[in-house]
Amino acid sequence: MEFWGAAAALLSLPLCLAGFVWFAVRARRGGGGQSLMSPFEEIWDPIAHRTNIEIQREAKRSPQAPAPGDPPLVLRPRLDGPAIGQ
Repeated sequence: MEFWGAAAALLSLPLCLAGFVWFAVRARRGGGGQSLMSPFEEIWDPIAHRTNIEIQREAKRSPQAPAPGDPPLVLRPRLDGPAIGQ
């Protein structure tokens, strides 16, 4: 009986770690799971929390005016829509 308990304990650790690795890879590829993985990421890299906040702010920010050297934006009428000026 002691053998099976020790074997189960030894086998459960690699399986648990493999589950965390699988979830981390899946969350990184899909872009989801940020709220679930952020506590673990913050444990290993505390600066990552500030970085994630900054990334979220940049994603919500609207595009700014073009830089002085950018080419002008040309607006073309859509073929399936009404003509401009009507």
